[in-house]
Amino acid sequence: MIGIQHATLGFMKKATFLLFAASAVFSVQAQQTDEDKLKARLVTLNNFSATFSQKVTDANHEVLQEATGVIKLKQPNKLYWELDPPNENILIADGTTLWNIDPFVEQVTAISQNQAVANNPLILLTQPNSDAWADFSVSHNKDTFRIDAKDPDSAVHSLVLVFKNEQLNSMSMQDSQQQISDLYFDNIRQNKTIDDEVFTFSLPEGYDLDDQRN
Repeated sequence: MIGIQHATLGFMKKATFLLFAASAVFSVQAQQTDEDKLKARLVTLNNFSATFSQKVTDANHEVLQEATGVIKLKQPNKLYWELDPPNENILIADGTTLWNIDPFVEQVTAISQNQAVANNPLILLTQPNSDAWADFSVSHNKDTFRIDAKDPDSAVHSLVLVFKNEQLNSMSMQDSQQQISDLYFDNIRQNKTIDDEVFTFSLPEGYDLDDQRN
């Protein structure tokens, strides 16, 4: 009888421990915010490259532009963006300066990268461990995350990221003019090595430089 009581007591202690452990895990999961869930995905997005199709619409849903191009992203703070002709344009963020290259007028505009990404939710893609999370609110529905800038004067008011099988599949940006830019990615290469040379800028021969850095 005593043996049975000891066995029963041991079973109850083990069951109580398992219930406590399960409750602790559930509690941690329940406390995880939408911001936590998005950050967990972005911190693993060390490198990303893809081709894309883009559609820009105005506040009345009229199509303003359709284009294709290439995007390459490398954490922290590096971005390469190129639109194909006839909308040809290149943006290079090297971590310090944002270079806007316009082949049509053969001009390059240089802007401080810190100034360019201030209150811009795109900073979370290139630097998910920054303190910038405080500037945004995040909402979440399954594999879709919406990031809203708290500052009403932000150049980009909102950014929507859609994941598929843990891979960034598309994104949508709404700017201060209520224009929406939808990007759909193809030929995705996530966390494949990207050479730093991609994000290195040199002024093309014959181009003018408009240096707006402070």
